[in-house]
Amino acid sequence: MQRNTAQREAIRDAFADAGRPLSVDEAHEIAQKTLPSLGVATVYRAANALADDGWLARVELPGEPMRYELADLEHHHHFHCTKCDRVFDVDGCGLDHHAHLPDGFVVESHEVVLYGHCCDCSRKRR
Repeated sequence: MQRNTAQREAIRDAFADAGRPLSVDEAHEIAQKTLPSLGVATVYRAANALADDGWLARVELPGEPMRYELADLEHHHHFHCTKCDRVFDVDGCGLDHHAHLPDGFVVESHEVVLYGHCCDCSRKRR
């Protein structure tokens, strides 16, 4: 466990207040509002340490930079806005992962990513 510094507190607050998965760059932008001198390398190291400590979870989307979210969330999936590049949580899971599996197959985990335009971006299209 890392010691709690003003930098780490600003980074933790950025993730806690975001309500969605953040990339290191997004977390850096948010945390800099509290600590303008905060460097992106510090955010990168802190995000990885917080994930290693179990406070954050890594969110891996194909072809995208790593994102992080609070680790204590219930199982859920993600929506990736292809216009603004933000990622959002999709509550719950409607996927019955036991359906149509061949005999003997055992599912350990799954991830579903939805792609499209978020509400902000879809309003801009009209």
